[in-house]
Amino acid sequence: MIVDLEHHLEPRAVWEKRGGKPGQLVVQHAPDGTPLRPLDDATHDIAIHLKNMDIGGIDMAVLSGTEVDSVEEARLFNDHFAKIVREHPARFDALATTLPLGGKPALDELERAVRVLGLKGVLINAVVQGEPVDSRRLWPFYEKVCELNVPVFVHPSIKLKGFDACAAPYDLVRTIGREFDMALATIRLCAGGVLAEFSDLKVIVAHFGGGFSSIKERMDRYIGFLGEKFWQGKPLIDVPYLDNFNKYFDRLYFNMAGREAGIQTIRCALTNISPARLLFATDYPSNFIDDGKGMRAYVEKIRQLDLDRSSIDGMLGGNAIDLLGLNL
Repeated sequence: MIVDLEHHLEPRAVWEKRGGKPGQLVVQHAPDGTPLRPLDDATHDIAIHLKNMDIGGIDMAVLSGTEVDSVEEARLFNDHFAKIVREHPARFDALATTLPLGGKPALDELERAVRVLGLKGVLINAVVQGEPVDSRRLWPFYEKVCELNVPVFVHPSIKLKGFDACAAPYDLVRTIGREFDMALATIRLCAGGVLAEFSDLKVIVAHFGGGFSSIKERMDRYIGFLGEKFWQGKPLIDVPYLDNFNKYFDRLYFNMAGREAGIQTIRCALTNISPARLLFATDYPSNFIDDGKGMRAYVEKIRQLDLDRSSIDGMLGGNAIDLLGLNL
């Protein structure tokens, strides 16, 4: 069973609002000209998703949206996803779209999406309405998620703020900026008190945590050497600091998406992430645009890893089924 845990879709009305045009591949840009994401017919057309899933050998996709501007727009996403799941229960499940700092109306909509519509989790960005994931302003949101007993999926921020170093006449924002965004979110979840405060919180971090495995040893050395000075004398997790940082890191799940990530990326991740915490994903349609064969090739590369069959089957679908309680 192959389950894709990063598979994006938008209601057609949202796609048109963001500049989508039938039959064309349009790149949405920020006001300053920074490219944000591609918009083609697959961004909203579920039939195209099904075609490429069939070619790629993807049995089920877990749909997710993007950031929204209002509770009303979140409701539009959630109702649309629930309709698709009803129409294709063997092929799709979905995560809720939300406005985490939208107050009680937003939390009520999240509860409706999970309890009434049956959505399996909730997507947030690595920077949430201008706040990092360890902002105390997000505590009511995390409390609600724990109450609902669903995972949070942390996705790269589409519109990066504070990344002036990525300003260049080439695409640093999408290639490097978003992965740095994810690495920062990974550190903040573990070192910023989020997982210490919410012992029941389940978190999926996109894109291998921005390739966090490649710098984790550096983090371990700094925390081990500096101790409470790492937090400027005001630690946000308890002693022993390094042991607890690693305990929180081991609680995270990571998806395997990110511009058609290759086998070397997976091998790097496996140096300090258990296969039981890795979840297959494609980031379709931003990645593998109209390329079901590319999806299939990625699956086959994973199957060829030097791991036992149970671990590979878990990465490709079993871990996601268990974590989200998918409707199969």
